[in-house]
Amino acid sequence: MANFRFPTAPVWSFRTKRFTVSLLVQRDRGYKYDGDDENNETQDKLDSGEFVAFNSIVRVELDGKTIGEDYLGGSVYDADRVAEFWTEHRSADPMNRNCSIMREKHGGNACICHYFPDLVRSAIDEARTFVRDMTVPPRIRESAR
Repeated sequence: MANFRFPTAPVWSFRTKRFTVSLLVQRDRGYKYDGDDENNETQDKLDSGEFVAFNSIVRVELDGKTIGEDYLGGSVYDADRVAEFWTEHRSADPMNRNCSIMREKHGGNACICHYFPDLVRSAIDEARTFVRDMTVPPRIRESAR
């Protein structure tokens, strides 16, 4: 078992000249699974290390200052497949994406819930509100000579 190593740096980021959007994941050791787990199979896999639980933070920064964030706690993934949290929405298999091929097979209202794109969207929405509400400092123009 390879087991994902949880870094202290972002596992994913997108940068422009002034903005950075990044994802940090933090392992939640000792997590107690609270979903449907009648046979305790999921909790047993968490306890053995086959599964891991983690919390995710998507952060938007403007010139190094955080202006938007969103969080998701308690994600449980196979220890060897943690990266699917932020990659699976771009899967090569169209049945794992919200696309016309998947909807043709499963119906027009079908939706695959990938949390990562929603975290990014929410953090960016918060950042956009921050930028929209910013007080723009007055501009100083050089006087004509």
